[in-house]
Amino acid sequence: MAYIEQTEIVKEYLNFLRNSDILTTTVRGVTTATQNFTTAQTGSETFTLTNATNCKNIRSVTYDSTLLTYYTDYTINLDSGTVTILDVVPSKTVTIVYDYGSDKIHSDYPRLDLTLASYPRIAFGVYGFNTTVAGFGNVLRSNWRFDIRVYSPTKKQTDELIDTIRQKNISAYVSLNCANRIFPGSLRDLGMYDTEKGRNKIYVKGIDIMIINQYEIN
Repeated sequence: MAYIEQTEIVKEYLNFLRNSDILTTTVRGVTTATQNFTTAQTGSETFTLTNATNCKNIRSVTYDSTLLTYYTDYTINLDSGTVTILDVVPSKTVTIVYDYGSDKIHSDYPRLDLTLASYPRIAFGVYGFNTTVAGFGNVLRSNWRFDIRVYSPTKKQTDELIDTIRQKNISAYVSLNCANRIFPGSLRDLGMYDTEKGRNKIYVKGIDIMIINQYEIN
């Protein structure tokens, strides 16, 4: 059985946004670290990062000097700070590059009580999803829509970040695995963000990101 899981699409897309350096690591409040391991298993093996409790994204995984592909060769769990390589043999070197810290890129929208120091900020959520029959048998084709919002103290920075997000998504059209065939859609000017502690000081703009032609063949 091959099913599309929303949690996997969101996780990969969040990791992609954080890896894209749309906000610098300094602005995000994260540090990039490199950690080496030696494999001890045959088959799959899970590696726990030193900064597991606040791991934010996995930048790269190398096994025996070969750069691995996410989801095909390895999976990640950002909540537990672990990376699982799907096929290893003992005594090989694994190198994982990752970011850890606080972050300002999230797969949910900001609370109203955040202070101005919490911005600029990038947030997204699943805004739309539809599935249709795609052929004979149990074949389905699905399309997803993400709502990305950029929050910034200035209109100029908000516009610049939206432009960068748009360009990164165009460049990554078929480079992801769970969320492949991505492209930017409509832009929306959402005005000022009426927060409790930054009232009328945060400018907001939105952009739709489309993820199309995701097939389930069962």
